[in-house]
Amino acid sequence: MTTDVRAVIARIPRFTLAADRREMTLWDLAAALPAPSGNTAALWHAPTAEPPPAAEPLAAEPRTAGTVPPTSVSGAAPDLRFDREARAVLEQALLVALEQRAEHIGTEHLLAALLRTGPPDVVAWLAARGATAEAVDALLARLRGGPGVERLPAEPSRADRRNWRRAAARVHGGQRPPHPLATVAVLLTAMVVLFVLCTWGP
Repeated sequence: MTTDVRAVIARIPRFTLAADRREMTLWDLAAALPAPSGNTAALWHAPTAEPPPAAEPLAAEPRTAGTVPPTSVSGAAPDLRFDREARAVLEQALLVALEQRAEHIGTEHLLAALLRTGPPDVVAWLAARGATAEAVDALLARLRGGPGVERLPAEPSRADRRNWRRAAARVHGGQRPPHPLATVAVLLTAMVVLFVLCTWGP
């Protein structure tokens, strides 16, 4: 995940806690997405401070006013977790990135996943702020799997890159990308066969 996606995820708990929920929802994810930086920054044209209208507090077990649970280093409250729908969107963001042959998960993949699988009211809220499905599809086409302005927090290891390539191969029909040495071997074999045919004839 890029540093911008990590920043989005770190912002989610504040919307969840403000609504007095114990699970982070799609509305919290949507509210955390608009930001002045990252690959999707140019899409947003409305103020980003206000949470979505559906982010209402839960009635059960309200907290004492003015108190919030302690947060971890990442910024997420330790007793919070993503609900089932939010987890599904996060998993879909990975699939979008793999489909785009990207080597990262960026805010564009997270937003595309939310627009493609989120409920109509969440999609409409995002669209009213400039993040329409058409705009995101155009952004994905423009980036063509590249990182854009977003960066990974650290250089991925060789094992990470290998695992990512394997996952991408599974998404793209189970076809593994050819190894460079295998391509060279096939070309050399073809050249030898052509040389033999040209020299000694059929």
